[in-house]
Amino acid sequence: MPENKLTALQATIRKKGFTWQAQETKLSTLSAEEQKKALGLSVTKEELEATANAIKAVEGAKALQAAVAAPSAIDWRNNGGNWITPVKDQSSCGSCVSFGTVGTLESRVRIACRNSNLNIDLSEAHLFFCCCGNCCATGWNFPPALDFCKNTGVGLESSFPYTPANQPCKAGVAPYAKINSWIAVLAVADRKNVIATKGPVVAGMAVYADFFSYHSGVYRHTSNDLRGYHCVSVIGYDDTLQCWIAKNSWGPGWGESGFFKIGYGDSGIDTQFAFYDMDAPCPQPGPTDDCQQYVPYLKRVILAARSHAGLRACLRYYVCGIGPRPLCSLGIIAIVRSVLLILRKCPRYRKSFCQGLQ
Repeated sequence: MPENKLTALQATIRKKGFTWQAQETKLSTLSAEEQKKALGLSVTKEELEATANAIKAVEGAKALQAAVAAPSAIDWRNNGGNWITPVKDQSSCGSCVSFGTVGTLESRVRIACRNSNLNIDLSEAHLFFCCCGNCCATGWNFPPALDFCKNTGVGLESSFPYTPANQPCKAGVAPYAKINSWIAVLAVADRKNVIATKGPVVAGMAVYADFFSYHSGVYRHTSNDLRGYHCVSVIGYDDTLQCWIAKNSWGPGWGESGFFKIGYGDSGIDTQFAFYDMDAPCPQPGPTDDCQQYVPYLKRVILAARSHAGLRACLRYYVCGIGPRPLCSLGIIAIVRSVLLILRKCPRYRKSFCQGLQ
């Protein structure tokens, strides 16, 4: 953002009586077209209007009920521990729904496991590219992302690392965390109760041009230049400051180390969008993968076969299906059978074993 525009924005913030701080960021210097690539929540005008009307109806009904008192403030970064996983960067791919959903799920798993130090890093790529597909340019919406978390589950980042460009779904990614159910939460009192008692939630918001320059404080938009819609994880709120506290997906160098505060009612976050609550159990460890214990034996067999032509020929024929049928001694047959048993149990080693016999 040019210096004169930043100065003008700062003056506008002061004139309106707002308290947030603006500064040049890696996003504020981008063109409007490039900034839009850092968003990715795909919603229609009809969806926004329908949700806004539903929120008004629920709030009207809530006014007739006795409100259940929630605490006046909560921040899951400091609630008997830090339950929030590190901020990531979606970069130039419209994958915010995946990042907001995965970030929320990671925190919910820590809470369910009662372990704020649980090392969990889920794969945004698995959720985004295996469910939405080649959606970097089009963005995504909440229900299909949450349904994938429920029906399939999300694997670990190490199984499918994220890159900010369309890529094919990676086959064979084992799900690590799943949710049992999810629900849209509309009334503000209910939103606060869910956050206070259960943990962070998935949320949406409108993004105006000045939001890219956010540095600190309670954001309220001064610009009417709507750039698009965005998904974030709401991790707390503060009634004294009249704001929601949220985790973004633009890296730790933006905002308050990747987080931000946004005023109640601003940018449609609680007037046009629901918050999405999820029930996430603590993942149970799967069966132990004991294939690794056979690797030393397979290596010893390969090493022996390199100096024993008969063993090598028998293994190539009976294990790999290569070459003419050889005559094999009883001792060699015993080794072949052992290898076959291992490779039936651990078929992923067959290719590398046969390559080792060439």
